[in-house]
Amino acid sequence: MHTPFEIAGGTVTGQAHAAAGRNGQDAFSWEVCETGLVAVVCDGCGAAAHSEVGAQLGARLVAAAGRRLLAADPEPDAFLERLRRDVLEELRALAVALGGGDAAAAARAVRDYLLFTVVGAALGPRWAATFSLGDGLVVVNGERRELGPYPENEPPYLAYALLEGCAEARPFELHRPVPVDELGSLLLATDGALDLERRADGAVPGDPFELSELWRQDRFFRNRDAVRRRLTLARRARGGLLPDDTTVVAIRRKRAEG
Repeated sequence: MHTPFEIAGGTVTGQAHAAAGRNGQDAFSWEVCETGLVAVVCDGCGAAAHSEVGAQLGARLVAAAGRRLLAADPEPDAFLERLRRDVLEELRALAVALGGGDAAAAARAVRDYLLFTVVGAALGPRWAATFSLGDGLVVVNGERRELGPYPENEPPYLAYALLEGCAEARPFELHRPVPVDELGSLLLATDGALDLERRADGAVPGDPFELSELWRQDRFFRNRDAVRRRLTLARRARGGLLPDDTTVVAIRRKRAEG
């Protein structure tokens, strides 16, 4: 599909998870269509038994639902509320299936499989916006916004809305939209990416990783595996400073050839 933007992404398992023999709990996905694109990074709940499943499913569900909704060219607020409802409907059906029709078992399935944070971006025909439910990082045209941290390291999760009487259920948070014509670059990241920025002040030895590399350097958009490789090199070089899974998606406006 034609789009004025190009996109790249990657993920690396944190050292703490790798040392414990656990799977990475991050995921990312994007969908491109005639009317724009939707991208998302997700981080599964660390205390859940199988949260990597929810992160993988959630990233795909959010991206696919967002792509369908962009076709109607909605306003950002309406887009996010419909996105929340549509994804929750699909998650509810999954929980019911996993629970075999038993309400208590479905609730356990939500807690074991379907708790994940969301940091996303939607680029429509008229506007571009980032949104979130949980912690992480967004950078729009070089302007960064850290999301969280939350008390007791317990961010809100979308699927809390499926648990009866759960006070932690929240809608997506819409960040300041911009006209899509004014968007030059955008980055989405899970909270593990914040460790990458302990750099260049003499206090932390190792590879001085700059997140801005990911939207400024052409190589990340030419090779689909380049972001993962760069994250892996940074993790190895920084001697233990990436304990958590780290996932990033970078978007930038295509550059004129020649």
